[in-house]
Amino acid sequence: MAEAQKLSVRPREVLGKKVNALRRKGLLPGVVFGGHADSTPVETDQHAFELSYRRWGNTTLLSLTGLDGGEVPALVHDVSRDPVTGRMLHVDFARVSLTEKTHADVPLHFVKESPAVRTLGAVLLHARSEVSVEAYPQDMPRAIEVDLSGLLEIDDAIFVRDLVIDPSLIKIENDPDELVVKAVPVKVEEEKPAEIAAPVEGEAVPEGAEGEGAAPAAAGSEAAKPTATGAKPAAAGAKAAPAAEGAAKGAAPKASGAPPKKS
Repeated sequence: MAEAQKLSVRPREVLGKKVNALRRKGLLPGVVFGGHADSTPVETDQHAFELSYRRWGNTTLLSLTGLDGGEVPALVHDVSRDPVTGRMLHVDFARVSLTEKTHADVPLHFVKESPAVRTLGAVLLHARSEVSVEAYPQDMPRAIEVDLSGLLEIDDAIFVRDLVIDPSLIKIENDPDELVVKAVPVKVEEEKPAEIAAPVEGEAVPEGAEGEGAAPAAAGSEAAKPTATGAKPAAAGAKAAPAAEGAAKGAAPKASGAPPKKS
């Protein structure tokens, strides 16, 4: 049976949006609810509570002092934080009875090292980080240890039924066959197929099978025209001169009208 941790709180009179003034003074607003009683607004020292909460978590039995009617047994139900700074903004305490079982989500604490990870290069697939537990408040564990040293080979796994607990004190409500953690092989991405290389200059390309990146022949160009029968093809890399180019040079253009006079 765990001993309750004492936490000093005070009834809170500042409500609504005015609670920002409390936070500026270093006080954390909260509320105590449940247990067949009315909700009670409270406040506590923010710094002291945050330091203690790191050790307690949500499943440690607390004894709230400073309220009318004596000490109140409670569990931390929820802590609200600023999404940007992470600063605590509000805490909810749930009253509990030491003679009635309660329910809580208990975190899993993974300990030791898996040989499958160390020697076979496996990675751990974590399917759960907490389990739902039923127990008396004073028996509620802060965490349940999960020993990874039993994961010897790839595909070895730990299920809810394998968790080591004291069944006389606590009951895990999850499905016994639910996966907790498994050693799996590292997934290797498949290599993309290599792109089809452009044909080397002078290499024949089958008709209709031009590779990606091969430049098609320009429409209307000499290279696109079939070679005349008996004509020798132009040497590779040589510039093809138009047929009329040599004839045009040095030939006098025709003038419109009468021919030029001879000198």
